[in-house]
Amino acid sequence: MTLHLQAIKKSYLLALVLLCLGGWLAPATPAGAQTQAAAPEEKAAPAPAEDKPTASFGVDILSQYIWRGIALSRNSAVLQPSLTLGYKGFSLNVWGNFDTGEDNPYLFPTPGKRGAKWNETDFTFGYSRDLYTGTAIKSISANVGVIYYALDSTNNPQGDSFEIYWGLAADVNWFKLAATVNKEVMHYPGWWLTVGISRVFELPMKIQDNSNVNLEIGNNFIFLFSNDAAAYPDPSNPNLDTAFSGPLAGQLYATLNIPVHKYVTIAPKVGFWYALGGNSTDLLGGNQNMTGLSWDGQHNHVYGGLNVTFAY
Repeated sequence: MTLHLQAIKKSYLLALVLLCLGGWLAPATPAGAQTQAAAPEEKAAPAPAEDKPTASFGVDILSQYIWRGIALSRNSAVLQPSLTLGYKGFSLNVWGNFDTGEDNPYLFPTPGKRGAKWNETDFTFGYSRDLYTGTAIKSISANVGVIYYALDSTNNPQGDSFEIYWGLAADVNWFKLAATVNKEVMHYPGWWLTVGISRVFELPMKIQDNSNVNLEIGNNFIFLFSNDAAAYPDPSNPNLDTAFSGPLAGQLYATLNIPVHKYVTIAPKVGFWYALGGNSTDLLGGNQNMTGLSWDGQHNHVYGGLNVTFAY
């Protein structure tokens, strides 16, 4: 187990080093540099298209709410609307979770079913930038931002959560890689590392304006290095006074994106969350020392649902 954790920490350090080196891949031309003026007899090149603000609104209807491998609902469907505004690399997103039959066994102060309940609203402000474009590697991009989790106080008596994140993503033509680090700075101190791989398959089906249906398949791996023994205790410690660190959960998913209108896409989706073994199985599902973090007491979860998105 010690060697395994050392390997994980080395991977985590490598992700940070790649992020720092990403700045070397930025275009070398200074922002204020001037280009040579065209000769009088030459026709001036057309001006580049002006950047325009973007907006999208979508909603997920899912069989269960699972956050980083932790089930935060049971025996009820959830609705998760999302609104995103973007301009010149900046984005603002508001996301929420509506549980159609909330039944939290760890409800404070009295466990029990509360029925339909809006129990979370998240606010994300971020910035992304392309660092490199090429042929063998189509693109490398970086992203940074903050996330504020406004949580229902009865489900989360410790309070709301606030994270800073940064990451890298690479498109190597036939698949995509991404690594993101999230640093919790309020109430649940610790670090999260998410590493993912995905591929999009263009299907021989055209629905709207000759737009192809595509299938995205991917897998994410979640690692947690917590400093909060109250929120994320080490299940192997009978006293539960040390925090969990190590691989936590994986997510295998498939999403079928169907453009039914110029601005509207519907996307059926399925997925499987699973513990990454060791102490993660007990942290998510529980053992003789503690109850698991997942509301349903399980460390593996199959989910499915539908997303509808309007984008402009």
